[in-house]
Amino acid sequence: MEVKKALTPWIVCFVLLFSVAPALTATDGVSVSIRFYDKEVYYPDSNIRIEVTVGNQSGETYRFRLADRRLFNLEFDVRTLTNRQLPVSEQFIIQRTANQQVFYREITVAPGERFSFVEHLSQYVQLTEPGVYVLHANFFPELAGGAQRSTSSPKSSNRLTLSIRPGTAEDPRPEHRIDEVVQEVLRREALPPDQVVRYMLDARRRGHWDQFFLYLDLESLLQTDPERQRRYQRLSDEDRRDMLAAFRRDLQQERADEDILLVPESYTVLETRYTQNRGSVITEQRFRFPNYIEIKRYTYTLERRNDIWLITDYTVRNMGVE
Repeated sequence: MEVKKALTPWIVCFVLLFSVAPALTATDGVSVSIRFYDKEVYYPDSNIRIEVTVGNQSGETYRFRLADRRLFNLEFDVRTLTNRQLPVSEQFIIQRTANQQVFYREITVAPGERFSFVEHLSQYVQLTEPGVYVLHANFFPELAGGAQRSTSSPKSSNRLTLSIRPGTAEDPRPEHRIDEVVQEVLRREALPPDQVVRYMLDARRRGHWDQFFLYLDLESLLQTDPERQRRYQRLSDEDRRDMLAAFRRDLQQERADEDILLVPESYTVLETRYTQNRGSVITEQRFRFPNYIEIKRYTYTLERRNDIWLITDYTVRNMGVE
């Protein structure tokens, strides 16, 4: 990946945050994604690091301005499950509103390449209370801030579910350790197919990963991708177990199969059909973004094994926005 400086240092010094610049590019196929850099149990005082990736799947080179202080490129929107937006941090307000020069580089991302960097969430948002939150990022390729905003629209990322536990990183509360024990002894129950899907979706909305995985047949889901299926079938039993464990980690760190990881604001079960050992459940799910609600229709395929229904596959259909 080629990285070039937009201006020589003595010229950059005179590039002000409040200048209006023409769009660097308007390329389709460019996406911004986020993930937890080191997925772990988080507390209100935890150092939560977010990896931001700009990917270029278009047919042409994409260029953008990357500020030395990334907060001129980024905003994080963090909300509770009741859609209450958390306030931005004091540090973010001070640096964004100060009358100052902003230094940046011009980054060049060739077709098929990605550019990533890591930011600390606490520098952007006041996250002081335990709870379950949904967050996404807005990325400004031409910089943003101050009295005059960028003339280009920001690129919105995927959404993550963030679970903040009571206590501190150094001294977690006893109830957290008890909760871990409870998670370890989760047992599958003989639920009907629609309740299995509801259980999975509710667990995802709460950010409870062990419950989310409880009724997922990871081996079947892994093999829905033809390339993964070919690799998996060539492995020994031990290597297959390792590949399944890696697949689970990738799902939990939101690096694979993004559609099943999206967190709906609400959902409705539209239809349930099943025979003795096979079933399907159709749901309509709504995903809230800053200016619109996206509607998707998910069809989950299930199989019954030893009286337990497991989700083995799914398809997604976009139904529009409202």
